Amino acid sequence: MDRPCPDDHLMIVAKDLTQWETVAYILGLSEAEVEEVDKSYKSDELPLKRIKMLMKWKNKYKENATYHRLITAFSFLERCDMAERVRELSTTPSSEGVHHSSPFAEQLKTWYAYTDPDPDFWPPIDRRKFCKLEIVKLKTAASVNGTIVKKRVPIDLCNIFSSQKELKRKEMIIIEGAPGSGKSTLLWYMCQKWASGEMFQEFGLVIYIKLREYSTAQSPRSVADILPCSSDIKERAWREINEVNGKNVLFLLDGWDELPHNLQNYSIFKDIIKSSPKHSLLHCTVVVTSRYVSSDELHCLATSRLETLGFADQEVKECIMDITGNEEAAHALMEALESRPSLLSSCHLPLNAMIIAYVFQVKMPNLPTTLLETFKLLVLNCIQRHVIKREPDRELEDITSLERLPREIQASFYSLCELAFNSLLEDRMLYTKEELTTIPDTLSLLYGTKLQDETGPRTRYSFLHQTIQELLAAMHMSRMPPDEQLDYFYNFCDQPRFHAMIQFYAGVTLLQLRGTERILYDRIFTNLMTCHDDDLNAALDENPKLNKYLISFFNSFEFSDNLIITSDENEQEPSNETAVLSTSLKGLQSTRVGIEARLMANCLYEAKNPALYDMFKDVFQLYIVNVPLTPSDCLSLGCLIARSNIKHLGLLCCDLSSRCIKSLKQGLSESPCISTLAIVDSSLDEESIKNLSELLSIIKSIKEFGIACCNPKGNGLTCILDALKGCSIQSLTISCSYVQVDNNGSVLRDFIIGMPSLESLNLSVNPLLGDIGARHIGEALKCNNTLRTLDLSYCGITLFGIMTLCEGLETNTALTDLNLSENSISDDGIIGLCQSIALNCTLTNLNIRNCGLTELGIKSLATMLFQNTTIATILWDETIMSQEGVKQYLEELGLLSSSVAAVMFGCAL
Repeated sequence: MDRPCPDDHLMIVAKDLTQWETVAYILGLSEAEVEEVDKSYKSDELPLKRIKMLMKWKNKYKENATYHRLITAFSFLERCDMAERVRELSTTPSSEGVHHSSPFAEQLKTWYAYTDPDPDFWPPIDRRKFCKLEIVKLKTAASVNGTIVKKRVPIDLCNIFSSQKELKRKEMIIIEGAPGSGKSTLLWYMCQKWASGEMFQEFGLVIYIKLREYSTAQSPRSVADILPCSSDIKERAWREINEVNGKNVLFLLDGWDELPHNLQNYSIFKDIIKSSPKHSLLHCTVVVTSRYVSSDELHCLATSRLETLGFADQEVKECIMDITGNEEAAHALMEALESRPSLLSSCHLPLNAMIIAYVFQVKMPNLPTTLLETFKLLVLNCIQRHVIKREPDRELEDITSLERLPREIQASFYSLCELAFNSLLEDRMLYTKEELTTIPDTLSLLYGTKLQDETGPRTRYSFLHQTIQELLAAMHMSRMPPDEQLDYFYNFCDQPRFHAMIQFYAGVTLLQLRGTERILYDRIFTNLMTCHDDDLNAALDENPKLNKYLISFFNSFEFSDNLIITSDENEQEPSNETAVLSTSLKGLQSTRVGIEARLMANCLYEAKNPALYDMFKDVFQLYIVNVPLTPSDCLSLGCLIARSNIKHLGLLCCDLSSRCIKSLKQGLSESPCISTLAIVDSSLDEESIKNLSELLSIIKSIKEFGIACCNPKGNGLTCILDALKGCSIQSLTISCSYVQVDNNGSVLRDFIIGMPSLESLNLSVNPLLGDIGARHIGEALKCNNTLRTLDLSYCGITLFGIMTLCEGLETNTALTDLNLSENSISDDGIIGLCQSIALNCTLTNLNIRNCGLTELGIKSLATMLFQNTTIATILWDETIMSQEGVKQYLEELGLLSSSVAAVMFGCAL
């Protein structure tokens, strides 16, 4: 036991460590060292303080930081459990592969601690201050009824890796996010935290690789070629990694979307990601960042998927305060942003927030309102700074617009635009010095990186950010002859990697070039018009139970006549008057259609051309399935709906974040006139519920609203119902959402009573609704005279609940359709139900399948039908007895007649 304790064992000790300051003093740290650790982190970052303290102890005592000293310290504190835990660890082999103190590791730590990966990055701000990003983990979970539901679960950066016991294969994590959401900065932050010993100490090596530096046609030949270290230790470093099969090595591959397609399919980078037993890096851990449009093929290889959502509201304010430098300026900017919801929404992307705050600080003429305007200001400021650096005394009055640059700058700028366009076509991001000789001046829009190739070290150049390259490419495309513009516009609409450029092009040209609107219609809109509901069925192939409930869910809406999620026996073609924007989990055609829907909305938003929305004058509903929507996408979609005739909106399996719902509200606020809103499979936390309630409160025209598989947290149901009170709601669906009525029962009852326009209520697949919920609904039925359809299937209702519900049925004079299937009512409940229905004169359709019906219940149904002549159909579980057997049984009882047979069997005797 008198040997050094390895880092991975110290991480285990840190998790259960209490009284860390006392332990630090016993282990030999000074008061100043303990105070330094304490001040390094906030009071709520206790786990990091524990890790930092143990790492400082190890760095101080090196070989003397032993198991024995830890056991002695815990024994002194009478923490026998911790002493025993350390004793067990001393007999457990360390999982360490490559050691922290290897020459390669020391070089990496120095690089991460003292180097900025993008020294020429604009704005000139220390981005390490803005690494407190919202990160969520995309998870699937099985609900009570067996459906598979996708959820966004917030996760701390220090917890993104699984324990080795949980892993059955190589760990590969994808971090997805919109451009400018902080993916690259996040990876570099991870490197720095590892180098300082604060986080990720379970890894002996953390290797950061910027993939755009290898965006050439030729792939590196081996892993050794991409190791970021000096040539004298490169072979030794690779040998150490290879000998342990990459164990305890973390590769951070930044920018998968910036890698050419040939290298995404066949390259050393793809080999690193794969989990093949034949591969020499079988045990390494990999993190890959990418934009959404380029990561689909990696999903099947990933052990987990994370998403960077950017800043939360508080971090936006902190960023603005830090950049503007004083509270008064920050307050003025926040006020300006509050009056521009679309701009405020974009500030949740760290890059956009930095640009806008910096623009406000240097008193640029106007704040931007779109993505195009934001990045045009970025480029313009880069050029201005470049000119001032060259000519300190020069006035900038003639450099206020990219469209009207001085002649001596214009030539270089247009050359850079051409370079950006051509390299996008060629799928590359790097340029040699020789390739730039024809450009008089790079205007500080490029930066150089030293790379090693066959001939030795060479400097390669790339644009400051891929989004800048896409903007310049769009500007070059807008200056081409009209025929060429139309050709490229037509072809690029089909290819996701060009969509950012097409979006910029829409903003630059306002889509005023004759023919572009026709391409939008023919290339995108027509595809959507002919989209078949097979796309949705393919999306739900792996989740048939969810499919079953979605069919029921959407059939409760008025627009299901035109847009139906059909079962096989009732297939129906979409009408020519209906546009269906959908995508599925399977099939390139369907995926492309969904991405095109998003592109179309973003192009129309950037173009700000009201005439283009006339294309939607005959479109009445918008229906999107399994498309990952960002807040900016939702803003564009909201504006599209507000400026068109679209009345029905369905968002299925889009897993909307709270910020997405807020952006949708901002877009719809221009003219909130939709009549139907349906949201399926989105985890509604408290912030999401708040934004959804605000959205519903501004849509006074809404007639039908539904959520399914959304699990509204806290008092979510109460908030939603309160928001709907100001509407003339006719149909309400809250299905498969774990609705509980312990605290919401009276709210649900009062809503039904106080909503005279309500005609349909679907609460199916809420097993926690139970008998208490049934009692409150029964009380509401006594006073309500408008509700015609009520679905309480799979709601956990038992005999007690059905008896209280029956009290309301006896006096109700409006209800025509009642679904009680999949509830444990039993024969006693059926008998009570039949007695109440016998007194009801409006109910025509009853569903009691899988309710525990036996011969006694069948007898009660037949008896009731002799007294009640309004019942037209009863759906019951015919598996308990054959139809002929039931007929014979009723005939023996003298209860079989033509009317009874017609209702129970759907046929005459």
